Amino acid sequence: MYQILFVKNNHYKPLHGTDTMANNFKENRSKRTGKLGRANKIGKPDWAGKTGKSGRTGGTGGTDRKGTGRTDEADETAYNRLNKALKPYEKAIEKNPDDAAAWAGKASVFLRHRMYKESLKTFEKALEIDPENPGYLYEKGFVLLQLNRDETALQTFDRLLEIKPDSDKAWNLRTSVLCKLNQHKRALEASEKALSANSKLAGAWHSKGSVLADMGNYEEAIKAYDAALKLNPNLARALEGKASALYNLNRPVEAIIAYDAALKINPDYAKTWIGKGFVHLKLGKSRRALEACSKAISIKPDSADAWYCKGMAFSDLNKNEEALGALERALRLNPDHVDAKKARASVNSKLGINLDEDEEEKMEEEKPKVKKSVWTRKESTNETIKKNLGQGRQKREKESEKNLRTRKEQKTGESNKTAARRDKKR
Repeated sequence: MYQILFVKNNHYKPLHGTDTMANNFKENRSKRTGKLGRANKIGKPDWAGKTGKSGRTGGTGGTDRKGTGRTDEADETAYNRLNKALKPYEKAIEKNPDDAAAWAGKASVFLRHRMYKESLKTFEKALEIDPENPGYLYEKGFVLLQLNRDETALQTFDRLLEIKPDSDKAWNLRTSVLCKLNQHKRALEASEKALSANSKLAGAWHSKGSVLADMGNYEEAIKAYDAALKLNPNLARALEGKASALYNLNRPVEAIIAYDAALKINPDYAKTWIGKGFVHLKLGKSRRALEACSKAISIKPDSADAWYCKGMAFSDLNKNEEALGALERALRLNPDHVDAKKARASVNSKLGINLDEDEEEKMEEEKPKVKKSVWTRKESTNETIKKNLGQGRQKREKESEKNLRTRKEQKTGESNKTAARRDKKR
């Protein structure tokens, strides 16, 4: 996750965070942590939940990213593909409920479809039968990370490493979970363990770089990222991490080059677009920053950092109303975004709305407590103020018009009386 520091002169400093679990997982699966065992007449499930020859489903278990209602060329829904992928494992379990490999295979199908809760329950069933299987423990730990159950994931990886202490992939994911728990010294030790077990694991070099970057050691982080890229030049997340470290070393031009290289490999990663946006802000290229963070929002609309970046770009372009709207969206998505709060106060000041924190908190408390989704349009504090000012102005205008009308009527009445007196004299 990006953390942004609010610094002077409108420069905003993205700190590279460690979110390597899902990214490392694909690489980590290239070699097995331990044997999953064989299912009866089903074949040997691999790390992605695919079966061996006799149980192969012909790719029907693939994830449909557009939703379960979409149909493929064979007019088959994702729901049907899921059921087809599960079917051989369920048959094996029906014949032998103690077939741990079949339970693990079923769990892997759920995992491939991002059904993490179902996957966890099924892996736990496999572990009830075969509690010391390192492969099942590894998969369970990964699923727990997807569910943000970091402490339990750490316990699972610790148990796995008691059984298989030289598991490079387990040490690598342990690095990631320790980073999420802000235990960076232990995370660095874990990354060294992963590399001592397998110095050619690019994901482990990337994890080490991420830990070093989180600790502020950007020069060493770049060396680790370069080692990862030497092993795998197409590792987009290593390029993204290197770009962030370069930014923090005040080398924005090199950072842009690294971000662009990462986007050529993976153009759909919002975090890279956000980082590129902040570099453009630092270079004073506000329009390009706006384009980059708008692209990030199109990929990940619920990213508070992307909206924050967009707000800062608008602010630099003196589009303060638009800036305020973007910053308030960032704060609806993440109410604890300190830098967005500071930036919003700055924009409010530009708009002539001076509101101290106590007044703002008081007004927030007075609002009715209604549950709304993050996409529900809320009336901001400054909008409330402007509305009240507008209502007061309208009231004064009406009173002025009324007074003017009264004076005109009085003047007209006096004129009529004068004319009547003249007519009478005649």
